[in-house]
Amino acid sequence: MADHLEDTDFEEVARNFAALWHALTVAGDGDPEKHRSLINQVRDALDRGEHRLAGHDPTIIANTFILEALVHEGATTRIYRARHRDLLSLHAVKTLRPDQAGDPVARKLLLNEARIGGAIRHPNVAATETLLRFADGRPALVLEWIDRSLEDIVQETSLGVGDIMHVIAAILRGLEAIHAAGYVHGDLSLSNIRSMDNDLSRLKIGDFGIALETGHCHRDLDIAFAGRPRFAPPEQLAGQALDGRSDLHAAGLILSKLLDHCRETGATVKRLRQLATELARPEPQERPENAKAALHLLDGLGKDIPR
Repeated sequence: MADHLEDTDFEEVARNFAALWHALTVAGDGDPEKHRSLINQVRDALDRGEHRLAGHDPTIIANTFILEALVHEGATTRIYRARHRDLLSLHAVKTLRPDQAGDPVARKLLLNEARIGGAIRHPNVAATETLLRFADGRPALVLEWIDRSLEDIVQETSLGVGDIMHVIAAILRGLEAIHAAGYVHGDLSLSNIRSMDNDLSRLKIGDFGIALETGHCHRDLDIAFAGRPRFAPPEQLAGQALDGRSDLHAAGLILSKLLDHCRETGATVKRLRQLATELARPEPQERPENAKAALHLLDGLGKDIPR
């Protein structure tokens, strides 16, 4: 096909479109349901034709989301960047890898992630938008698209004390909402804290892939261990029941990591390191009681942290 259309090509397209429009709106038996079906088929053909010109045939989910790129592949799941066909907005779509489609545990975890994520609405928690299905039956979890992580920020720039306090306040506020809903995240890390812009107070906690109801352990989800050994608390490593204090342990380790990249020194940095130690104490009963208590300790450092 030529790189550009000649005038005669446009004329032919116009004639064909006029004939198609006549067939859809004038001809036929007047059945509205049939008309809607035909119009959707035309839309599918146009969307696929546009992408074929770019050299690939897109996957369209639920007649709504076009998968544009594979951005992450894990042991059991894939995450795609997707675009809404009509609104053109970006979204993340998480689904099972094709070779994991029949794994009941992997499927249960993804559906559990959808249920828990969908139950929480907070400015510091990445939004779970809906759950759809691929044509082959695999569940497709549609999530808010946030393409940067706290890990990216730490690698790209040094942080000041104020920056770090904003980050930890955002994490603790998100945890407060998660715990109030009756859940434990269980997988906090630099990569699961997502950034929409340069406003660190707007960071969002994402990825509820191994989240649990408070008081449960991962054996209840038929998995021996889940989490990141670098950030998981001792009770999680031991396969025991988790509560909100388990997430505070991970938050303390994240705070320690951020302070290692802090460009400032002084009394406030020392007090933040003490807070990190308190959050990440080995025994749950030695940590702050909950995220609200941890926020109170942070506020006590004397900085203006927006709530």
